[in-house]
Amino acid sequence: MLQLLNLIVKFKDYAALTLLCIISLALISIGDVSKIGGYRAFVVGTIGWLEEAFAWVPNPDALKTENRAVRELNLYLSSELMKSRQALTENKKLRDMLDFKQGIDYNLISAEVIGKSTIELREYITINKGRKDGITRSMSVRTDAGLTGMVVVVEDNYTLVETLNNRQVKISAKVDRTGIDGILVWGGSKYFNMLNIPRSFDIKIGDELITSNYSRKYPPGLPIGKVVKVEEDKSSLFHKIYVEPFVSFNTLEQVFVIQYISDPERLKLIQKMEERLRLLKN
Repeated sequence: MLQLLNLIVKFKDYAALTLLCIISLALISIGDVSKIGGYRAFVVGTIGWLEEAFAWVPNPDALKTENRAVRELNLYLSSELMKSRQALTENKKLRDMLDFKQGIDYNLISAEVIGKSTIELREYITINKGRKDGITRSMSVRTDAGLTGMVVVVEDNYTLVETLNNRQVKISAKVDRTGIDGILVWGGSKYFNMLNIPRSFDIKIGDELITSNYSRKYPPGLPIGKVVKVEEDKSSLFHKIYVEPFVSFNTLEQVFVIQYISDPERLKLIQKMEERLRLLKN
């Protein structure tokens, strides 16, 4: 009983309100209903006006449902937008590749890059075509932008390609504008260096490099990159030339294997000469 009294004292305001409501309802039930009709109409009208006035206040449950629906719609639209962008990108790539293949004189095997790896500090890519598709070792690989690398290992369905951005790779290249020949090597960053070009030779920023006719590994005339910087070193007789490759090796997705192999008789002749030079040195 004491606990009940303590509870009533603690919530006396609410208890008084509840008691008054009960008494009011009791008086209404035993009194003349017609006399309170005006009061009832006033109360109902006031409540209706209040509901209309505060109709802008959002319903939390309805708001949650609406937010959930909006989020689901945004997710769907975002997915559809991404699909549309990917489709546009794919279509552009396919159109570019079609136009590119129509202007090439030798046979190309298109392939997808399915892997990238580093073996003994050398960079390689794996493509999803192999011996069954007509690929053999020593074939060159390119993109629509330019030379990419060379086939080094071939299996029935897959091929391993050594890319140009390796220090061991040397490319016989020439300046397309002047025909000046030199050796192109990777500089360890995003640039290549063109070696053995005397300072008296005409080299300009913007000159484009292609594979040389003297190359024994790559077909002649393949685009490689462009000159972006030429440094003059007074202590040297040669230019210090920086070349930016046309191919982005970090974003390779689609490549073409060129069905071209240098003349075996020519390669054999060069190998004999190299062996003879080694014997003379020893």
